[in-house]
Amino acid sequence: MTKEFYRISSLIFYRPDREFAAYLRDGFLEDIKFLDSAVIDGFSTFLEENREKNEEEFYKMLAVEYTRLFTSAIPAVPCPPYESVYREDVIMGDSTLCALECYNKAGLKVIEKFHDLPDHVAVELEFLYYLMNYGYTEAHDSFMEEHFSKWVPEFCDEVEKNDRIGFYRHAAKVLREFVDKEEWKMVKEV
Repeated sequence: MTKEFYRISSLIFYRPDREFAAYLRDGFLEDIKFLDSAVIDGFSTFLEENREKNEEEFYKMLAVEYTRLFTSAIPAVPCPPYESVYREDVIMGDSTLCALECYNKAGLKVIEKFHDLPDHVAVELEFLYYLMNYGYTEAHDSFMEEHFSKWVPEFCDEVEKNDRIGFYRHAAKVLREFVDKEEWKMVKEV
């Protein structure tokens, strides 16, 4: 469950595209059946409330809210998705470089066409998925303890307070509960 949770969560917190919006409407609920019913119900409610929107309206709603929450809003971005903002109150701080060093130690490189920072919540979630998928339990636990669990609860609190459409609020609530309950410590997968 843990590694699939990371995979799905990373998809949620990357900038949405039309393909992701279509996936939410057709396939997402099937892919999260491993989660408990309350989690599924929250996402299902959001999808049901927005089923009347056509594909383009649905995509634009997600994209606009993502942009407002995570990339640009006036007077300030309410929920910057970067570890360094929460841990150091700067963008591209020491924690960003440390996360990048963790990726490099695992043999990973950030691809050139990726145009965001390496301490973005979705990148860190994808890294945690990678570590679990390949059985790097010690590196996983270390990254969770030294990085992810140190800032994600505060990030999630901000998303829950600021989301206007419900989707990111519910996703943040689920992610925060996962980190707060330390569910990642309970299941060791290979």
